[in-house]
Amino acid sequence: MPMLEEAISRLADALKQTEDHRAYQALRDTVLEDDASAALLRRYQSAQMALQLDALAGKEPSPEDVTAFEGLSTLLYANPATADYLLAQMRMQQLVAEIMKRLTEAAGLELTIPEL
Repeated sequence: MPMLEEAISRLADALKQTEDHRAYQALRDTVLEDDASAALLRRYQSAQMALQLDALAGKEPSPEDVTAFEGLSTLLYANPATADYLLAQMRMQQLVAEIMKRLTEAAGLELTIPEL
């Protein structure tokens, strides 16, 4: 396992060296300095997680949850700094998802992730 642990460390280091990661970190640091933006982002992430958990459970989200999420999305994407941060976060999530996909394929695992 030491060889695998070394490979994981190299992959993590390589990920940190990407332009996407550097941009994400810089935007994150800037956005989270503002208390109002940080609070809105926490509420947005909670609302997003609630909707995703409903989807995974096969449940229809409540209209209130959908409305709350849409309202928070509108507020956050209206601000260029938070919009840029959220887009950078999505790029990082896509990169991590691609890594996960390749690892599961290499391991011969079947991993089906529902569209959210």
